Order: sequence, then structure tokens, then C-alpha cells
Amino acid sequence: MNNRTRSIFKDLFEADLRLLANPICEHCDARIKNPLLPWIVGNKFIDSPERILFVGKPHRGKLGDTLLSGIMDPTDEISDLWNKSWPYWSYTREIVENLYGINACEYIAFTNVVKCTNVGAGAGKSKSVDLTTKQMAHNCIEDLGVIWKEIECLKPFTLVFYTYNFFKDMLQRIPFALEGTIKEIKAKNHVVQCRNKKLGWWERICATPWTSNMRILVVGHPERMGKKEYIELLTNWLRLNP
Repeated sequence: MNNRTRSIFKDLFEADLRLLANPICEHCDARIKNPLLPWIVGNKFIDSPERILFVGKPHRGKLGDTLLSGIMDPTDEISDLWNKSWPYWSYTREIVENLYGINACEYIAFTNVVKCTNVGAGAGKSKSVDLTTKQMAHNCIEDLGVIWKEIECLKPFTLVFYTYNFFKDMLQRIPFALEGTIKEIKAKNHVVQCRNKKLGWWERICATPWTSNMRILVVGHPERMGKKEYIELLTNWLRLNP
């Protein structure tokens, strides 16, 4: 993420949304209150024909630099994280390398659906298990609409939410969709086979102020999914011409 893009999102978090300084954040039950800026906004994202934005579940613990406002900037962590073997990173990396080849991360954007976290806030399960509360999700997604504001800033053509089992009802409303344009391609309860497991696969399209055909996929998280099959499913879907 270059300095100009970082500045845009820093202003969005700190000035426009007043994250941590507004009453909703003040009364939120998140344990680690350090909203995370987008992981990646590639320098070639805006020029790519697909403009793919991946949206993950809440991050783990504290990452990168914590600014005076409490916002976290993960820029210095990305080169290491992008090469991790964890499914969240490695599956995404292989999917986009199938599309763009070397330096694939320059062509995509990657962020989180909820900006603060409970993962890594204490001992035991909280070090790795997602303990995001419904209040956290409601505050961030519905009341503050942070992810929707990020999307409006980025203007993607393709959205992939790795959040099928994560309060997906909160993604039902798409604030920037033009009236009457949301169409269900695959129902909210639809699943596909991924090796020996069922993978949630909710697919929609809509028109927005910046594209007449935004493709939206809410899919199960890569964790514990067959690597070859998961990567093939996502790669094939992203290659489809809308």
C-alpha cells in the first residue's frame, strides 16, 4: 500500500469514522481495540480488469505499527505474512498467482470485515480461536459500516468475503448497491463440495455507482479446507466473465 493510499484509509478511520473515539467504539466489547488498516492495496489494483477485494475475518492480535490514534498499520508485516503457509495467506496467494502470476499481490486488495479483534487477547483458546462477539460485528459492520466505507473507497468490481460462517446475515444489506439491482445467483444457504467437506457459497451481483456488475461471493474460510480443491474453486469463479 503506497503512502497516498495509506493516507486515504488513515483519514477514513481517524477523521471520517472517528474509530475508537466515537461512542460506538467506546462501548464495544472488543478486547484488542486497535482497528487494522487494509492489509493490501496493490499498486495495480485499480487498473486490473477484475479489481478483486478479498475480505477476511478479524485478525489475530497486534500487528504492525500502532499509530497515536490507536489505529494499526500492517504495512511492515505484509511481506512476511504474504509468504506464510497458513491457509488464509497461502490459499489466497496461490489463487491470485493463478490469475496474475508473479507479484500477484500488486493486483488485489485485502482487508478484514471487522477491524478490532479478540483473538490473541488472552490465554488458552483466545490465542487462536475466533472469539469475535455479535456486538463487535454489529458495531463495525452495521452501525459504523466500516467495511462498506472501505469498499466505497476502493471501488472494486469483485468481492470475496471469507466469512460464510461469520454473522453472514449482516452482509445481507449492501448500502451502496443501486436500488433494485441486487440479484441472488446462489442462495445464502447454498454449499458446494470441496474435497470431503461442504463449503458455503453465497453468490450475488449488483450495480453500484462505479460498476454496473459487481460480483459478490461470500464463501467459507480457507482454514481446514482441501487446498487444491479450494484454490481451484475460487480461481475458476474469479476467471468467469461476468
